[in-house]
Amino acid sequence: MQRIRRNATYYTDHSKLNHWCMPCFSLLKDDDPIVLDDGCEISKKDLQKLKNDALPEEAWVQCDDCHNWVHQICALFNGRKNKTTAAYSCPKCFIKKRARKSIPSNESPLVPVKASKDLRHCNMSEAIEKGLLSTLEKAYKDTAKRRGCALDDIDKAQGLSVRVVSDMEKNHVVRDEMYSRYKDKGYPSEFPVRTKCVLLFQTIHGVDVLIFGMYVYEYSHSCPAPNRRRVYISYLDSVHYFHPRCYRTIAYQSILVEYLRFVKERGFHTAHIWSCPPSKGDDYIFYCHPAQQLTPRDDMLCAWYHDMLDKAKSEGIVLETRTLYDEYFKNDGLDAAAGPANDPTCLPYFEGDYVPGEIENIINELNSEEEAKRKEREAATSLGSRKIGNKLGTRSNPGTLVNQGRDKVMLRLGLALGNMKQNFIVAHLRSRTFASAVERGEDVSDYTLDDEEEQIMIGRKDSIIPKAGEHAGDAIKSDGLDGSAREELQESSSFASKGDDLSSTKKSSKSATGHYCKEKSFVTRSKAKPDSSALKAGETKSTVARHSTLLKTLKPRLIGTTMDEDAPQESDCFDSRQQFLNYCQTNHYQFDELRRAKHTTMMVLFHLHNPSAPKFVQQCGACYREITHGIRYHCNHCSNFDLCQDCYEPVTTGLWAQRDARFAHDKSHRFSQIDMEATSDTQKSREERAKSIKVHLELLAHAATCKGLPGCTSNNCQRMKKLFEHIRICKITFKRGCKICVRLLALLSMHAKQCTERGSCSIPFCDRIRERNRRLSQQQQRMDDRRRQAQNKLYRAGNSSSEKKP
Repeated sequence: MQRIRRNATYYTDHSKLNHWCMPCFSLLKDDDPIVLDDGCEISKKDLQKLKNDALPEEAWVQCDDCHNWVHQICALFNGRKNKTTAAYSCPKCFIKKRARKSIPSNESPLVPVKASKDLRHCNMSEAIEKGLLSTLEKAYKDTAKRRGCALDDIDKAQGLSVRVVSDMEKNHVVRDEMYSRYKDKGYPSEFPVRTKCVLLFQTIHGVDVLIFGMYVYEYSHSCPAPNRRRVYISYLDSVHYFHPRCYRTIAYQSILVEYLRFVKERGFHTAHIWSCPPSKGDDYIFYCHPAQQLTPRDDMLCAWYHDMLDKAKSEGIVLETRTLYDEYFKNDGLDAAAGPANDPTCLPYFEGDYVPGEIENIINELNSEEEAKRKEREAATSLGSRKIGNKLGTRSNPGTLVNQGRDKVMLRLGLALGNMKQNFIVAHLRSRTFASAVERGEDVSDYTLDDEEEQIMIGRKDSIIPKAGEHAGDAIKSDGLDGSAREELQESSSFASKGDDLSSTKKSSKSATGHYCKEKSFVTRSKAKPDSSALKAGETKSTVARHSTLLKTLKPRLIGTTMDEDAPQESDCFDSRQQFLNYCQTNHYQFDELRRAKHTTMMVLFHLHNPSAPKFVQQCGACYREITHGIRYHCNHCSNFDLCQDCYEPVTTGLWAQRDARFAHDKSHRFSQIDMEATSDTQKSREERAKSIKVHLELLAHAATCKGLPGCTSNNCQRMKKLFEHIRICKITFKRGCKICVRLLALLSMHAKQCTERGSCSIPFCDRIRERNRRLSQQQQRMDDRRRQAQNKLYRAGNSSSEKKP
């Protein structure tokens, strides 16, 4: 998949939704049917030849007062609310009427537009927003101090709001080659995951603008190893409209730091990041970035992430940062948390990550090589058999003594990662003792914060122990300690601020009873005993003893179970990065200009506040305008062809086809009238519909496997079986408007979206619908593969050029 260049020739279908460039069109076979995403089939001869030279014109709206025309984007006009009887006043006329106070009394009062701050808050968004504002407040004070001016004179970022707009539970299915090769080792076929989308809005000129987005994947304590209690920061994207610009990096990095703080408190022990800028022509989250906004180089983006993690270290959130290569491939994988990493089953397997795609590629290469070797052996055998030795390990009979070390896939993956290991970042949020117990599947419900983590927590900015250079009396406030404990705390404050980097902890011992903390004293859960031989210079036994006593005084806290208290919330626009990108591309919602970003954000907020509103509005097949009001004429024979009121008659009568063949349409086709101004569902009706859908999905699964009479006497079961039979023999079908087929296929599509059967599903049409959904999901996989291939090309080319140098 690639962009069609300007002024290049291409081919498209009748609905103008699928396009082929000249090279791809030449690869199509004349006799083979072309299956589109909507399931319909067309032939190569049905494709239309066009040239990519059209200049898309922005939609206009006419003012009912001055009768002037203005761009809908410039006027922030919401076409989804446009009705035939609606009156519109342009901003200039409305201001004049407000000044003259000549607004008619019978005119309905203005209803304030719901903004980003009106979206529902959750625990995660509140924590991130609170931390973001606190970090910016500290930055304002530092700027005022550096400039020597008052805090009120500093230009501040106004109107910031953080919201989680999608919080969805799903199953990440393991790819085919990986599962088929390692399923006998007990490797799971899927990983339950909770995917979330975090957005940052800022009010600019009184209008909300979406300026930052982040997609994360959270694998909870109930997820199988090796993903258990890990988080993956999948995608970040932004547009450079943040104001003031000097705080932009601080704000974006603060969002990530506060997210890591939040998931650490919930009990996750490791965070993973793949530092990879988008390939040329690709967008991650926001469609069409500003032309003057540059894409960061690979090394710049990697440095940006490490700078963010250094800030997290200084606040005690991150204990240590390593690379994926050092974690699982260095020293033959002996440093892995769960033991020696001999094969890919020990590697974290995240959706959209580099590792799953590269493993599929490596396994395909190995299969091809093994197939070639098998054919060579068969050819050699046909020429003459050779006697095989009796002793194992010889050339004639290698047996099981060859390649007893690491897996071939692991070896090749290590070679691929070795050239770019700095791009795969692993951030330790909890001690490796805890992580090892999690990887081994032990019960960690009674684990408390490790002592090394307690000491780092004491050094945090909001801790009761002051940082270096801060007076102890200023930090010890409302700590909840008694007088003696407070005195001990004040005496030991110098011990905690001697300049040691408490965030750079030593590697923990993998003992089952304890581990070595930063001060090198062996600590168990029940008793702490200082080791005099391990004391640093200038430290006494009494100092370590007082510090250990202080840690005992603090109330121990259990590590969380990763249970998310926030209720899941689904959004058709933001359930995945690709869905939001397709939503913006289809509706021409762009971020390349500030005025467009304002309009796009307005439409995004409209859909978030009105989930029942249609996300995609049909376009007229003749004039290509969105049909938002009046009557829409839908062709009962074509899969996706509609006409507006103005174009219906001249197109169906063939009047316009006499001037241009593009307007030709089969006169035998019949159209259905659809009222675009029908009343939308209320909240109560949506809830009732959701209940009904759940009941029908259960009935669907029952009827597909039920043997019927006499074992089952349910009338609903028999009715559902009759519907199955109807959809098989119906001659009208859903394409021509059979209402029974349309409703049943909608129900089957809902089931197929949730179906996790790896083989054939017993429910009718589920396999075909899943195949269609698979083609749609391949868009995401193709993009992941493109950025993986681009990074491979970058580093392998650099490695080969360095080897050629003398």
